[in-house]
Amino acid sequence: MRVSDQVAQRIASAFGAWHVEFRGMTRRARGRFARREWQGGQDDAAARLASYQGWVERLVAELGVLPPNPRGHWSRVRDAFAREVAGWPDADLAATFFNSVTRRLLGTVGSDSFSEFTAPLTTVDSLPTVNSRLLTVPGPIDASLIQSILASCPIGAPWEDQDGDITRATAAIVRQLRELHDWPDTGLAITAEMLPGVFYRNKGAYVIGRLRSARGLVPLVLALTHEVHGVALDAVLTSPDETSAVFGFSRSYFHADLEHPAPVIGFLASIMPVKREDELWTAIGYHKHGKTVFYRTLMRHLDAPGARFAVSEGDRGMVMAVFTLPSLNVVFKVIKDHFDHPKSVTHAQVRARYDLVFAHDRVGRLADAQEFDHLRFRRAHFVPELLDELTRVAQRTVLVNGDDVVIRHAYSERRVTPLNLYLRSATPAAALAVMVDYGNAVRDLAAANIFPGDMLLKNFGVTRHGRVIFYDYDELCLLTECRVRRLPTAATHEDEMSAETWFAVREGDIFPEEFRNFVMLPGDLGTAFLAQHGALFAPEFWWSMQERQRAGEVVDFFPYPAARRLRTP
Repeated sequence: MRVSDQVAQRIASAFGAWHVEFRGMTRRARGRFARREWQGGQDDAAARLASYQGWVERLVAELGVLPPNPRGHWSRVRDAFAREVAGWPDADLAATFFNSVTRRLLGTVGSDSFSEFTAPLTTVDSLPTVNSRLLTVPGPIDASLIQSILASCPIGAPWEDQDGDITRATAAIVRQLRELHDWPDTGLAITAEMLPGVFYRNKGAYVIGRLRSARGLVPLVLALTHEVHGVALDAVLTSPDETSAVFGFSRSYFHADLEHPAPVIGFLASIMPVKREDELWTAIGYHKHGKTVFYRTLMRHLDAPGARFAVSEGDRGMVMAVFTLPSLNVVFKVIKDHFDHPKSVTHAQVRARYDLVFAHDRVGRLADAQEFDHLRFRRAHFVPELLDELTRVAQRTVLVNGDDVVIRHAYSERRVTPLNLYLRSATPAAALAVMVDYGNAVRDLAAANIFPGDMLLKNFGVTRHGRVIFYDYDELCLLTECRVRRLPTAATHEDEMSAETWFAVREGDIFPEEFRNFVMLPGDLGTAFLAQHGALFAPEFWWSMQERQRAGEVVDFFPYPAARRLRTP
C-alpha cells in the first residue's frame, strides 16, 4: 500500500474515533438531565469541546517529520482521503478534520486546494434524507398529538404533571398558530414532523420539529425542564425568531445524538430560514465544521463586486482593532500590538479570556467567538482607511505583501449594535427596555460566574431581537476570582477630595459602588435603571452571587420569553 493511502486511512480512522468519542459524550446528556446532574453536564460540555483539538494534536505528533516534498505528498494524501470517505454521509465533517491536521502540519496560510479540501465533498442530493427518521404525526392539534410526540422521546425521569402540561401546551400551540401565523382553529389538516431524540443544553431539554399544512411550515419546539418534583413541559415555541434565539450565537452548544448531522441541518434551516448554515453547525456542537462553512460563506461574499472590509461602527477599541464586511453580519477582531492606557493586560491574557468564553456556559449573554489563524485576503478587499489602521496598530498580526494581506490571528463574532450607539437613536421606550436588559445581562453573567470587568455601555451590544449581550472580553474573569470590596470611608477631607486613590487596591479588587460612573444615565432613564437594578451598585449582590457559585449552584437561564412559559414562574 502506498504511503499516501496509509496516511489517508490513519486520518480517516482518527476522525472516526473522535466522532465516536464525541457522540459518546453527547449521549451522556440524557442521563445528566434525568438525574439532574447539572455540574456534570457542564463538565461534559467542556470535555467535548476539548476533544477535537486533542485528537488533532495527537495525530499531528504521530505523523511526525514532513517528507522532502510536503505539498506534493499531501496532495496525494488528500486525493486518497477523498477516495477513502467517498459515500460517507459525514464526509464533509471528515474533510474538515483532515484540513485541521494538514493546516497544523504545513502551517498553511489562506487556503490550499492541493493539501486541503476547499469545497464540500457531498451535495444535498447525496445525503441521506432525515425524513425517513422523523416522527410524523398527523393532526389536528390536540392533546393526543402532544402525547404522541412526548412518548417518542423518553426522558428517563418521572413527570411532575404530564397531563396538565399537555393540556396547557395544546392550548398554547393553537393560540400561537392563530395569533402569530393566522392559522384557522379548525378545518386545516396539520402534520407534526419531529426530529428523533432530544436536544439537551445546560439544564434544558428540547424536542424539535415543525408543523406542516397547506399554509406552510412553522417551527414546533417543546422546552422541558427537570425540577425537584419531576420533569415539566415549560414552554412551546412556534415562531422562527424565538426558535432562532434558542439556537442563538450567545448560548452553549447543544448535545443531540444525531446519527448523521448533515440532513438535520437542512431540517433546522427550514424552520429558521434567517440563520446561516455555519451557525446551525456550531449550535449542534460541530464548531470546527461551522468555521469551515463560515469561511466558505465569507469567500463567496468577497467574490461579489465591490465587496470590501471596512471599520466597524462604534468606539475604537483599546485592545482590539475591529472591522466588518457590510454584507455579512459578522465582525472580525485583531489584537493590537500595544494597548491604549490604562489597559494593562497582555496578549496571552486576552487570548486566555477568549478561551474561557469558548468553554464557558454563555447563558445567552456572551457572543460566541470563533478563532482563526493565517487568513489570507486580497489587498483590494480592504478599504484603504481600514488597512492603514490595521498595519499601524497591529503590525505583528496584519502583514501586507504586495496584493496579499495575511492576518495571523483573528476572532469573528456576530455583529450587533453597540449599546451606547443604540441609545442615541432609540425611542424612550426602547431605551428603557434595553437598559433594563443591560442590568439583566450583568445579573445573568454574575449568576454564571462571569464578571465583565469593563462595565461601559460600549462593550455591550443589542441583537436584532433586542437582547443585550457582552462582547468585549479583554478584562473578563470568573467572579469567584474577584475580591468584592466596599469602598472605604475617607478618614480626612483631603482623602475625600483627592483625585488619586488614597487606599490600597490590589489586582482583582472590584468596588460595586463605583459602577455608577460607568452605567448611570441622566434623567428618567437613570432613575428607572436605579429602581430596577440598584442592587448592582452594592457589594452584597456580588457577594451573594459568589456564595451561590461556591455552593455549586447552576442557575436556570431560559432562551425564550417569560410569556411563553406554560406555568406561572
